[in-house]
Amino acid sequence: MAEDWSPEEVAATVADYFEMLDCELRGEAYNKREHNRRLQGVLNNRSAGAIEFKHANISAILIECGFPYVDGYKPRGNYQELLKAEVVRRLDVDFKLDVAAAAFVGATAPTPVAHPALADVFVDPPPRDPTDSAYERRRTTTITPRHVD
Repeated sequence: MAEDWSPEEVAATVADYFEMLDCELRGEAYNKREHNRRLQGVLNNRSAGAIEFKHANISAILIECGFPYVDGYKPRGNYQELLKAEVVRRLDVDFKLDVAAAAFVGATAPTPVAHPALADVFVDPPPRDPTDSAYERRRTTTITPRHVD
């Protein structure tokens, strides 16, 4: 069984995640795989999968705190309390994510669109052809009953 993540490992992983999220919110390119490789060199023999799982846990915590998360690290629950404490601590002391998120929201906010009146949206149904015999054709189809023992 793997050991719990140390406070140093958690802090390094959260810092790396926030760096990726900051890049994403500012529209800058970054390489998730390279971030993962770099973390593997810093952490205590953690696999790429373990790091990705931890990143997904960070996404879940950020959603709970009302923040966006890194696209591609879909939220996963059941995270370590130490991880949540570190994410919340970073949110409390580092306002860089606040600024990036606000800029992102402001940049992508849709402009209001004038909606047409409801009466302009609805149209009358097409007129029915009284000579259409589709209903009669369906009714005249016969089903032969079968005897079953």
